[in-house]
Amino acid sequence: MTHRVYFSQHGLAIDKTENPQRPLSPAGVKQTQSVAKQLLASGIPVSRIFHSGKLRATQTAEIFASNLNIAQISTHAHLSPDDDVSLFADTLENHALYVGHLPHLEKLVSYLVSGETAPCILKFQNSAVLCLEKTGLQYFIHWYLTPDLLE
Repeated sequence: MTHRVYFSQHGLAIDKTENPQRPLSPAGVKQTQSVAKQLLASGIPVSRIFHSGKLRATQTAEIFASNLNIAQISTHAHLSPDDDVSLFADTLENHALYVGHLPHLEKLVSYLVSGETAPCILKFQNSAVLCLEKTGLQYFIHWYLTPDLLE
């Protein structure tokens, strides 16, 4: 059975000097909607969405959920920027989308693919979605969809 998981860095957010809560900017909303619509059009089977609980990640998860017709999104305990990736790696659900932050996502992907958190093997972009596929005990990068590919 193919095991796939999806990861997204939250959409582009307003600078913390403007708003310390850092909600999504209009460009962040637009980019996330564009990526979400492409996922739907491509038939990507996302079954569940998790986010860090920070406003920008929550808003990004809500946009994905709305466009992908996912009724439930949940906060995940280990998706914050500086969380230990080893605590998170064993909790991944098949066909789940995880919306998080840097540097955590880059370290997590490196850890899942190589067993080490460094060096970084993928540079995340806001609103982009990465698909990792697990074969046996090993994860591989299956695809990476960035907003600039859809412009």
